[in-house]
Amino acid sequence: MKAVIIRKHGGPEVLSYEETPDPVPQKGHVLVKVNYCAVNHLDIWVRNGISGKTVQFPHILGCDVSGTLIDRFGGFKKGDKVIIYPAIDSNVSRVSFGIIGGFGKYKGGYAEIIQVPKKNIIKKPDWFSDQEAASINVSYLTAWNMLEKSRCKKDDIVLVWGANSGVGSAAILLAKAKGLKIITIASDKNKAMFAKKLGADFVIDRNIKDVTSEVLKFTNQVGVDAVIDHVGAKTWPVSLEVLKVKGRMVACGTTTGGEAIVNIRSLYSKEAQIIGVYLGSKSQLVALHKFMKLKKIRPVIDSVFDLKDVKKAHQRMEESNQFGKMLLQISN
Repeated sequence: MKAVIIRKHGGPEVLSYEETPDPVPQKGHVLVKVNYCAVNHLDIWVRNGISGKTVQFPHILGCDVSGTLIDRFGGFKKGDKVIIYPAIDSNVSRVSFGIIGGFGKYKGGYAEIIQVPKKNIIKKPDWFSDQEAASINVSYLTAWNMLEKSRCKKDDIVLVWGANSGVGSAAILLAKAKGLKIITIASDKNKAMFAKKLGADFVIDRNIKDVTSEVLKFTNQVGVDAVIDHVGAKTWPVSLEVLKVKGRMVACGTTTGGEAIVNIRSLYSKEAQIIGVYLGSKSQLVALHKFMKLKKIRPVIDSVFDLKDVKKAHQRMEESNQFGKMLLQISN
């Protein structure tokens, strides 16, 4: 089969498009022909490498997959269109779970065929296209879990960082459908316009205005009920500062670094909470599918690349030039 292999950590240049043997299914596993695989920041982190995290080389990235079953099992038939729930049992102490194509033993979806546990297979909802089905399992599920953990109710105010990203755009769409008021952050005029089209009530261009003062001005100095922070070290201080009394900061990512400086006095004096979120459960993913159907929400797709052009996709993500999800087309 054709696949994109990495044999060491590094920049996009370590991504090698080549022929590699088909996987042989182990007991309790099944093979899926990959139709589309989304590109996520996890792919960048694994490709670059993170201190203390290990990868078994050669490795195949890609955790966000829609495809076609190669063989029948249980209630599934050969040829069924399916999606793959990305979480697997963790082999690392004090970590909730691993992710297919991430740090761990499971190779991902940057390949024509992927092997996954049978329990990770979900039938593709017929109201999503193959492209849309590959856009939801990571960014949208994470955003959904973050919003649920935020415990926000109708008319609460939520701050969402990174409006143009996968998690950011998903959070805006889902929060709007839940009836929340949304403040979001963009880095230029085009991204601000994109955020408004998604449904944001107030957009701050961080290169022109001070985020903290603008958020507090919009909320009459009260602060926001919750912050959706998937950015990391650079945004944590502001995220905590703009919370209202008993507000919740929900965090999931480390794009700008994994070690942040926290104003402890600000945290405890307003009795705020920091809540970590790591993807979401399989049952949450099924519930998300139903919610998106009910609310007629379509995932925002930025672009589709051929698998052999994966380096271009990684470069686009690293430059933060995408507006929504980016996909790799493997077969269809």
